[in-house]
Amino acid sequence: MSDSMMIESDLGSDVLDLIHESIFLRDLDGRILYWNKASQELYGWSSTDIIGRVAHELLTSEHPDSIVCLEARVRETGRWDGELKRTTASGTQVIIEARWSIRRNCQGIPIGIVETGRDITARKATERVLTESEHRYRNLFQAMAASFWELDFTLVGVMVRGLFASGVQDLGQHFISHPELVREMMLATHVLDVNEQTVTLFGRGNKDELLGSVEPFWPESSTQVFAQSIVAAVSRKLNYVMETKLRNIDGREFDVLFTASFPPENMQKGILMVGVIDLSARNQAFAAMEQSEFRYRNLFEVMAVSFWQLDSSGLNRMFAELRTQGVSDLSAHIDEHPEFIRQAMDVCVAIDVNERTLTMYGATERSQMLGPITRFWVQGHYEAFRRSMEAAYRGEPGYLEETKTRALDGREIDVLFFVTAPPQMRAKGMVLVGNIDISELVASRVALEGMQSNLIHAARITMLGELTASIAHEVNQPLAAITTNGEAGLRWLNRPEPDVGEVRDLTVRMVADARRAADIISRIRGMACHGTSERLSLPLNNVVKEAVQFLRHELQAQNVELSLILAQHLPRICVDRTLLQQVIVNLSINAMQAMEQAQVVDRRICITTASLDATTVELVVEDNGPGIAKADLDRLFDSFFTTKKTGMGMGLPICRTVIQSHGGSIQASNNTQTRGARFTVTLPVAG
Repeated sequence: MSDSMMIESDLGSDVLDLIHESIFLRDLDGRILYWNKASQELYGWSSTDIIGRVAHELLTSEHPDSIVCLEARVRETGRWDGELKRTTASGTQVIIEARWSIRRNCQGIPIGIVETGRDITARKATERVLTESEHRYRNLFQAMAASFWELDFTLVGVMVRGLFASGVQDLGQHFISHPELVREMMLATHVLDVNEQTVTLFGRGNKDELLGSVEPFWPESSTQVFAQSIVAAVSRKLNYVMETKLRNIDGREFDVLFTASFPPENMQKGILMVGVIDLSARNQAFAAMEQSEFRYRNLFEVMAVSFWQLDSSGLNRMFAELRTQGVSDLSAHIDEHPEFIRQAMDVCVAIDVNERTLTMYGATERSQMLGPITRFWVQGHYEAFRRSMEAAYRGEPGYLEETKTRALDGREIDVLFFVTAPPQMRAKGMVLVGNIDISELVASRVALEGMQSNLIHAARITMLGELTASIAHEVNQPLAAITTNGEAGLRWLNRPEPDVGEVRDLTVRMVADARRAADIISRIRGMACHGTSERLSLPLNNVVKEAVQFLRHELQAQNVELSLILAQHLPRICVDRTLLQQVIVNLSINAMQAMEQAQVVDRRICITTASLDATTVELVVEDNGPGIAKADLDRLFDSFFTTKKTGMGMGLPICRTVIQSHGGSIQASNNTQTRGARFTVTLPVAG
């Protein structure tokens, strides 16, 4: 008898054809010797087609380990079982759960390998789907911003069935009458799992301390809400939602939105899913429920602010392309490609606006405001849009700046422009833009600046009035010299023999004196003129020297010694020459008047300049007068506060306004050595 016949006899081939599992026999070289009907149905080859062919080559057997290794293992141990991927006659891939066993002859010599196989393709697919479903569920369970609880409700179901068996018909009314029974049901409800948000909201960082009964988390006042959720579950409702109070593990109570869902498949298993949203922080709850269009629409519409909802997906694509190109500094890129700003405006599309926007921009219907936002930006005021883009490129969630925007009728509107776009919103291509109309505020600010300018001008004229004697003296000196030189020149010309050389010298002196008089007049006109502020990059020492020229006669009349200690090589400052001169003159005159009022005998004023650091210079005006009373130090720069009998109390407030408008500061103190007043001015150096 051949080995093949002996094997078939040994296996009982007729019986094997009745078995639903695939069974086939191959020799030690892998050639198929026997093939039952289940194998034929599974793989699609008949016994006639398959006998004598190499099994693994025909079926293209695949396994993470090589087939050679598996064969060696089965010969060594006598058995192997595992999963194989194979291909049928129709080309379909199947997954086989296979078991291999060594077959031996009567002498115990291995003569072949018997394989029993079962198609588990469908089962594996089902397992994969279930695994993916469970994975998605776990991700959803953990990632949601709401608190989720998975509860074991089994014992509560037993208790409810017992109530019905005892004759209870109205479960809700029974719970109202027996609240202690509801508390027992709470104690019987066991927490199986909670997500991270639950640990944050209810716990102290340890998830395990929440995995007990739910009873500690329910205040007495919320007992009937728990009871109503049981009634809803028994009534076969799909869910139950109610606002109530819960408490955390430390006993702090807070308002929540409590939700319970009752899908039939979970209820059969005694599992209850509960969700909790913290309503004590409604803003966070609203962010977590942004899909609530009703609540969003009400907020969007009723605000007295112009709101725009923009589709920024086009801008997102432009940003993505720039990052692909390696652009990290958007500002530098725009400097090289200024057209990028206009292109970005064109792809930012308004998809919704509120009622306030229609009123503010003169629209009668929303459609007039929808589309690219380019037309609403005033040319020459694109910088605010540019900086908002740069902030977005850096990943900042918002931006705020004053700018101008254009209405449909061409009116320019001063607005406070702000952008709200957290990363999750921007990723979805949605940006919320607000515009607050500040036209009246800007107009008031301009009017206030005009009033301040007029006040400064008036103070300047007043100061010039106080310097009238000095002005007259300054102008009279060159005029008197011109008259004297002119008369002398005429006398030299009227001589029988005119001295032309002497006349020439006198004429040169007359021209010099005339220019000196013109310079004096020019300085006085510059101080008196109410022109537009013009800031120039100037040396501080030059401004000081020019200001002192106005004080020369007053210093002589008051018998005041002025000393200048001016540091060399100071960095330049960007200032309005006339305004800064006004500050220096004002501080100097105040010092002279204070010393005159106190009848100081030896009167001295010292003006000092210095460099504090690379960004700041200092100007100090100090005297040896009576100083400043301690009670007056804090009020010295208040409007209309004065220590002079005839003073207006506006000089020092104006000085502070001027210095602060230049980005600097001014402070008053007393000199500890001379006991006089000391005014310190700091100014930024020119950029």
